[in-house]
Amino acid sequence: MIRRCVLLCVWLAAIGAHLWAAPSPQLVVDAPAELAAEAEEIRSIGQGDFSAGLHITGVIGFARPIRIVLSAENSELARGVPTWVSGFARGSDAVIVLFPARVHSYPDRNLRTLVHHEVAHVLVAQAARGRPVPRWFNEGVATVAAREWGIEDRARFAMAVLGARPHSVRDLDASFEGNGPQIMRAYALSSAFVRFIQRRYGSTAPAMVLDGLARDLSFDEAFRRATGERLAHAEQVFFENDVFWTTWLPFLTSTGALWMAITILALVAIRRRRVRSLQMLEAWEEEEEIAAERQTLRPTSRDHESDIVN
Repeated sequence: MIRRCVLLCVWLAAIGAHLWAAPSPQLVVDAPAELAAEAEEIRSIGQGDFSAGLHITGVIGFARPIRIVLSAENSELARGVPTWVSGFARGSDAVIVLFPARVHSYPDRNLRTLVHHEVAHVLVAQAARGRPVPRWFNEGVATVAAREWGIEDRARFAMAVLGARPHSVRDLDASFEGNGPQIMRAYALSSAFVRFIQRRYGSTAPAMVLDGLARDLSFDEAFRRATGERLAHAEQVFFENDVFWTTWLPFLTSTGALWMAITILALVAIRRRRVRSLQMLEAWEEEEEIAAERQTLRPTSRDHESDIVN
């Protein structure tokens, strides 16, 4: 009897936590005086729609407040962090640090996107119950949760697959430890891979993977149970096939590619015409020089008469 009561209490507590979980986070903002305007904007952002982050992570709602610390560029904290970092999160502690002056860097182009990105990291940690999450998956999920797939993302993805690029999730994780361009490429490819996972296996696949991690499964096993396929197979399909079908084929068959081809052909024709014109001008100048030389060497009639008299 006592055991049943205990189990009932635990069940009610779990249900109560879900019922009290809020659809929007309670953001507790800590900011210096010079960032008061940004702090107020963040509080307003906290009242917005965070359903994308909740859906992709499988979290029902926000059960505890999230502390956000704003740091100015002249602060000691900012000086100790690379300039390309606009924010970071300690997900298990529900703490976020933001550098508002850096929000122009990809993939966060404004304060709203930055807040949603870092809050998604907190949700990832909550969904995985603090278990380790691969960097590429963590960043990919946060980027997808924070922004729609826009023109800049498509352009960066197209640039990311040119030349020497990552060909596996291991390469992606290594790219996050590289320089600026490598890191931007890693963000673009990670978010594209997460979107590919959603298209191929369903929009809730990332949430199911995180649920597997929360149950102490390895990432590879959690991925296999969530998708029905091995991660290595998904990598092969994405890096070898999907890159062409989702990037280059739509581009090559688009009106933009047609007009680009027409423009290139026109430029080639103009260049050839200019070359022919220059060759003709050079030929004319050469003929005029030859004619002028002949004219100077030809004797005049007066010189001919003087020769006869003498």
